[in-house]
Amino acid sequence: MAGPYIFVFTGTSGSGRKTIAHRIGTELGIVPVLSCTTREARETNGKKQDYHYITREQFNEFDGQGKFLQTATIGKERYGVLSRELDEPLQNGRHVYLILNSEAATMVKKLYGDKVVRLFIYVDKGTVRERLESKGMSFDVVDRYLEQYTEEVVYRKQCEHVIENVELNRTLEGIRVAIQSHL
Repeated sequence: MAGPYIFVFTGTSGSGRKTIAHRIGTELGIVPVLSCTTREARETNGKKQDYHYITREQFNEFDGQGKFLQTATIGKERYGVLSRELDEPLQNGRHVYLILNSEAATMVKKLYGDKVVRLFIYVDKGTVRERLESKGMSFDVVDRYLEQYTEEVVYRKQCEHVIENVELNRTLEGIRVAIQSHL
């Protein structure tokens, strides 16, 4: 077995990448690596937590101590992946997965090279709008996500696997096959 691998779920906002990543990660026994964020937790309907929610002060302290592998500011909120959360499972021979935007996915690829497998998940723009609106997001937030859509979708050319999420079970099967091709 090669690896361990770092599977990075990336793609367009509203593509279902978090749901897919958690389902596949749990099914295949891949360790989740959660990002830290200063943003408020959204209602999760009993789903897995997507982030470590921390205060801005904690974030700045960790950042000052060099504990983050990478950080990003999106809107007014800060996001970062703690180096030890990624490195510990890898040192123990475990595969990991992260859910990242294209900028963070590129940085992780630069740092870890061939260990990183990026899975780009996308849906068409109309579906993104429907999904975001069904989550009760405001018109302004939906518009901001849609403005980023073209920029996000262009990143798929750099990814190792590209999967359109039209029907969840078919998408999960495509991701399963993609991941198992590396294991």
